[in-house]
Amino acid sequence: MADTPEVPEANDEFGKKVAITIAMLAVTLAVISSKSDNAKTDAILKTNEASGQWGYYQAKSLKQNLCETEGRLLTLLPSPADLNQLNPDPEARKKAIAKAEAEARRYAEEKEEVKRDAEKLVAAAEHNSKINDRCDHAALGLQIGIVICSVAILSKWRLFWFIGIVLGIIGGAIGVTAFLM
Repeated sequence: MADTPEVPEANDEFGKKVAITIAMLAVTLAVISSKSDNAKTDAILKTNEASGQWGYYQAKSLKQNLCETEGRLLTLLPSPADLNQLNPDPEARKKAIAKAEAEARRYAEEKEEVKRDAEKLVAAAEHNSKINDRCDHAALGLQIGIVICSVAILSKWRLFWFIGIVLGIIGGAIGVTAFLM
């Protein structure tokens, strides 16, 4: 295994502290990234469900419109007696008009329920999207903190280590707020 590069060991105390800091930041990043992935998936699912609900709402609107149109047409048509038909039935006509109006009202009520459900799904998708955005910001802070801590090991400058810690704490704090949303 002569081709395998030698992995340097952290022999100095500073290098060990920075390595532990990097490990802690990486674990925090992993947890926040997992939350981000879950929120993103939930947002996509809720958006798809909302799209289905809005399609259902549109179908109810079309059915309502057809029933209303049927009712209006029935009121505009001449009565069977006016057409000199053999068995005029004005009661059947009134029943058909009442049925069309009742169905139109039913579709209007159902449509409102479907609309409420769709709006709830849209709100849930937006909420999950906000969680994902918050996690993305947290991950960015943690990733930059890890990089700066890595530079601290190479340069042996404590200032870089402190800056990396601060960025990691900021990223972690932002990540915690994602869990509280």
